[in-house]
Amino acid sequence: MTQEKVAQYFDALSSTTHELSQEIDVSYVDALIEVIDDINAGDVHRELGRPSQSVAEKIEQAIHLNWSQASDTDKRKAVQLAILQANRDDRTPANYQITPDGIGYLLASLISQTASLVDDDTIIDITVGSGNLLWTVSENLDFRLNKIGIDNDETQLALAAAGDELINPNAPTTFYQADILSLDETPKAKVVIADVPVGYYSVDDANQFETQSSNGQAWVQNLIVEKSLSFVSDEGWVYLIVPAALLSGDNAKQLLQFVTSHTQLKAFLQLPNDFFQDERAAKAILVLKKKSDQTQKEVLMGQYPSLKNPKKIQEFLQDIEAWVKLDKEV
Repeated sequence: MTQEKVAQYFDALSSTTHELSQEIDVSYVDALIEVIDDINAGDVHRELGRPSQSVAEKIEQAIHLNWSQASDTDKRKAVQLAILQANRDDRTPANYQITPDGIGYLLASLISQTASLVDDDTIIDITVGSGNLLWTVSENLDFRLNKIGIDNDETQLALAAAGDELINPNAPTTFYQADILSLDETPKAKVVIADVPVGYYSVDDANQFETQSSNGQAWVQNLIVEKSLSFVSDEGWVYLIVPAALLSGDNAKQLLQFVTSHTQLKAFLQLPNDFFQDERAAKAILVLKKKSDQTQKEVLMGQYPSLKNPKKIQEFLQDIEAWVKLDKEV
């Protein structure tokens, strides 16, 4: 029945968004934001006679689907499918693609075992995008958490905010539009997460990083690893989804120097190969804590087996559990 509900809600979002996008000549994602905003408001926003009466009636049908009776998970999956449709229609760049649920589930499992969360702790996604990773992780943690999402892209953040109001009306996320690499004052959290984008970043004189190159250029993924420590509380944990080759190769030297000098490297776990069509796009979960006086303990290294092999996955999760117990020993 859940799949039928998800399909019903997705069809309502998809069909109304498609018609609105064509009628008012905007991108699919902009139309999707407007449709979700209308559902949240319980009314169709009309300006200068647009949308037309026929399209407005379609949106009204979507509004009256009784979203309040749907589970948060069903609503999230419907919104996720609508965002995927928007990404396809708008040919969204790779750095703006949503993080798949499978990665979110594995990350939530790792966080639940390591971070020692309690109710009212804070979790921050410092590259929140359209929100799916933060929603998926929070949904699979058995705690009432304060959620914060930060992103520099206005459209992505508007989509995340609209979706969040629909999915989590009783536990809203706080969103900030900002370039995290230029923030001087940062909120602090018990858990910091991010699906780290890749590419070059030009560093100005006002913002200097240990992981930048001498000519002021830097890999944005290296800078985000460095900056992530600014967002975590003293006893908190950082979990970053990064390129699998992040700690190897010619570009890794300065990053490795930073990690060994300023952090406790806790784990580096490559995600299952079958998550990625191209092995060059493979990713891993990098786990860090702030540097402390405690002796560096064993770093958890490995690769998740295919999710198609439940026995191997269970064995791998048991290995993680054993490592966690060892890591917590004083």
